[in-house]
This record gives sequence, structure tokens and C-alpha cells, in this order.
Amino acid sequence: MKRKQRAQAPLSFRYVPVAKDGGLDQVLTVENHTEVSMVPTMAFVPYDIYGRALPHVTTTTVHGSDRGTTVVPAGGTGHDVLRFDGMGHHLVRGVQIHLTDLEQHDHPALEGETTAVMIDLDQKATLEPDEFWGIGLVNPNPFGVQLRVALLELEDRERDHPRQVADLVILEGDVDLASGSHDVIWLPEDVRGQFHAVDHHLVPQTYT
Repeated sequence: MKRKQRAQAPLSFRYVPVAKDGGLDQVLTVENHTEVSMVPTMAFVPYDIYGRALPHVTTTTVHGSDRGTTVVPAGGTGHDVLRFDGMGHHLVRGVQIHLTDLEQHDHPALEGETTAVMIDLDQKATLEPDEFWGIGLVNPNPFGVQLRVALLELEDRERDHPRQVADLVILEGDVDLASGSHDVIWLPEDVRGQFHAVDHHLVPQTYT
């Protein structure tokens, strides 16, 4: 007698404490297995390398996945960057994720990933904070999108511990990118060289 297969959950999660590709550490990726875009709200329980919960550690997010402010497009992925504080925060190597709310949204499925990269004065991609003069944004989709963009300052890395976000600035006003378009946002002179990375997420908006 065959066992009845359990239905796949609408969302799955993957947390990476230390990136192996030189990207941001402590990234949570959310994959949407449905044909409808979703806006999840999550709570986190951090744990150590042995799977033991760390009750004195608090979790905050860059993009607000704990406040229901990010869209995970239909059949696609979204992500957030986590930060941990409190006694034992440097021991965190994983998180349990609890969905506290999950709403459907009419955001269309993406045909191509939106991107946000650091650029220099020649509008070429750079990874060097001293050359970070602007943000290059691309929307390859046949419809407009709204993006919320964050500038991230990172802590110095200590041994093999994850490198946390030390400070962040959310650009004032979400960015509306028309279909099949790109844009450049130049940084004010007083903040150039202060940030190590740029990141973004899709913002819930109404499509008609």
C-alpha cells in the first residue's frame, strides 16, 4: 500500500550563515512553490551549530520579512538579510522559521530577476566601497516593478564568524522601474565610501 504523499508547502526556506561566493552573510532565501505571489510575515528562533536554541538572541531584518513588507513572486524567490544581537549572537548558525501570516498578492510572476548593483563613476559594477558612487538598477520584465533599496555597512569579519550588517540606510522613497528599463541613482557625496553593499526587494503594490 502506497503512502499518500504529503502536499508541498507553499513556501520553503534556506538560511546561509556564511556565504561561499563572497556575497552577504546571514541571508534567508524564500522559495514560492505556488502560482500566486505571497507576502509572508515570519518570526525567527536562532540556534547554534548543535541545534540548541539561543533564547537571549534577538533577530532583526534588513527587508522586513518579520513585518510583512516583502513580496515573494509566484514561482520565484525572495530573500532577506538577518542580524542577531544579545548574549550568544556570535554562536548563531541557523534559524527556525515560523510563518505568523501569509497573504496572497496580485504581483505578477517575474520573467527575469531584478538587480541592484554598486557602480563607480563610469557606471561599471564595483565591489569596492571607495568606488561606490551610485546604484545601478535593472528591471528586465514586461511590466513595471517597485523596489525598496538598502545601503549596507558591514562589520569587520572576526575569525570564521558571519559578517553582520552594522548599519543600513533605506533610500527615501521606493523606486519605480518601468518595464524593460534600467536606472542609475547617484549617492550623495557625504555617504560615498561608507557602505559595503547594496540590496533590494520587491514592494507590494496593486496591479490592475
